[in-house]
Amino acid sequence: MKPQLGFNIVVIGLALLFVALGIYIKSPGVIWIFAACAVIFVLSAFTKSLVIDMDKKEISGRMALIKSGYTIPISAIQHFELYSLRQNFITTNTTLNVYYLKDGKEKSVSLVQGFTARGIQGILNDIEEIIATDGSKG
Repeated sequence: MKPQLGFNIVVIGLALLFVALGIYIKSPGVIWIFAACAVIFVLSAFTKSLVIDMDKKEISGRMALIKSGYTIPISAIQHFELYSLRQNFITTNTTLNVYYLKDGKEKSVSLVQGFTARGIQGILNDIEEIIATDGSKG
């Protein structure tokens, strides 16, 4: 899957803008704080992943820099949920969650996150197509 870098680019750009501001006002504290934040944001953007391995019949991924990754057997998946958070008719966040059974209990994990429901819906359609295509072969 292609990485969704829209939000990350905005946040990294803002951090670098504050670094430039720190250089302009000659404030080493501002420079170092926002330079460190920019590095953390870049690392976080490139550690996100979503892999559908049809040989192992599992979905694995990682959503954040510190939080550990997840592996979900495809046979345990119950359903997907596309959740959009809106503030005054403006979508501020859209998340694709998967619900699955583990040890007899329903659990959930976020697969991907973005701004637009259309982009996340496209990812959901791709996931469902990959799973359905392989299921019809087996």
